[in-house]
Amino acid sequence: MGLWDRDVCEIFIAPDRAVVENYFEFEAAPTGEWLDVAIQWTPEKRDSDWNFNSHMTSAARVEQDRIIIGMRIPWGERIHQPQKGERWRVNLFRCVGKDPNRGYLAWQPTKLPKPGFHLPQVFGWLMFA
Repeated sequence: MGLWDRDVCEIFIAPDRAVVENYFEFEAAPTGEWLDVAIQWTPEKRDSDWNFNSHMTSAARVEQDRIIIGMRIPWGERIHQPQKGERWRVNLFRCVGKDPNRGYLAWQPTKLPKPGFHLPQVFGWLMFA
């Protein structure tokens, strides 16, 4: 918990493009720590299923001028194996450093005044070939 407050790479995946409010968050840190959580937005709030277990694995390598982080997220009951031509909503994020000089990178920026990633309406598209 709180992994998102440190150096971390994140991927948000919404396999059902008709219900983008239901998605999965995966995070991995250079330290080898990781987490996975299922998220559902309702009109009132964001619900986080901390008991979700994707059986994700991760690996990290810290070099002098870069960090390489890999995540393996297996197909399963809640994240189905995509078919050719299927499109999922996805976003990628990188949080670097600690406050006050913390940096944020996003594939599809949320453009919020305060950094925030839980905005599924701006997730990009991932098409499986």
